[in-house]
Amino acid sequence: MNNTINNTRKYLLDHPKLKISCEYFFNMVLTITSSFLFAYGFRSFIAPTGAEHMVSGGASGISQVLIQILLFPFPNLDSTMLQSIFYFLINAPLFILSWCRIGKKFTIFTFINVLLVSVFIDLIPESWTTIFNILDDNIARALFAGILTGLSVVLALYANSSTGGIDLIALYIAERKSTSLGKYSTGINATIVLLYVFLRIMHDQSNVSQVVTMALYTVIYFFTSGTVVDLLNKKNKKTELQIFTSSTQMSQVLIHSFPHGCTIVDGKGGYTGNDRLIIYMVVSYNEVKKAIKVMREVDPNCFVTVINTYQVYGKFYIRPIK
Repeated sequence: MNNTINNTRKYLLDHPKLKISCEYFFNMVLTITSSFLFAYGFRSFIAPTGAEHMVSGGASGISQVLIQILLFPFPNLDSTMLQSIFYFLINAPLFILSWCRIGKKFTIFTFINVLLVSVFIDLIPESWTTIFNILDDNIARALFAGILTGLSVVLALYANSSTGGIDLIALYIAERKSTSLGKYSTGINATIVLLYVFLRIMHDQSNVSQVVTMALYTVIYFFTSGTVVDLLNKKNKKTELQIFTSSTQMSQVLIHSFPHGCTIVDGKGGYTGNDRLIIYMVVSYNEVKKAIKVMREVDPNCFVTVINTYQVYGKFYIRPIK
């Protein structure tokens, strides 16, 4: 199996045009899947017909807030159609930021994702939204919505894109600060929830407790979605490696194998009394396996500890988004 994978990689490296075509095709499949999962989760669990609405957050959450405002003068508006239109219009200005500051390829796939979400929200048949008969179980709705939204975000990130909206801003800040993107969108989503609750109460003051209850279920939805993203998305996670070795070549091999520096400290084995080099190095989470493999090739007897790192301050190379 490994030989087949290695041979495929070598073949693609020898045929760059085919490699690029395969990458675009793979990213497109991920983008379509991501947009469908988000749209289906929204239609089925967040804002299903005939059930109490939760707030989805981000651009779709802002769309819900705008719809609530328009329902004051126009109570008979088609909210499903408006949701699709507003979702796309809110994302449009953010594409300029993405194009100029994040990456052109990233922006193109994000645009496709947002466009497809708008289309899927409008086209998904009503019968599909009732496949899971859980409209009366709000906790289940929040959990299912969070799982689908989280998977949608992760698939978009794997496709070198995003689901648009607030994620564009959060991702831009996270890339610049070398940290996770979740905390930057939390404050904005909390504001959206508060606005939505306020407007819903103004629409129906006799049902305050139910609106507040749905807001609390929305918190469960946000927590579930964020947990799924944190578990599956390893892009911005950093790992500290502590390497104990007798090889004087280890540091140079690591520096030539990775775009990161390292720090060397002279040490001594407590049991053997032999001199050792202690090398400290921070790598991205997805570089750990390769780093361990390189170390074992240089010194099969090296001792390595792997430590999860919350955040890195200073210069740390992150491959730029295209």
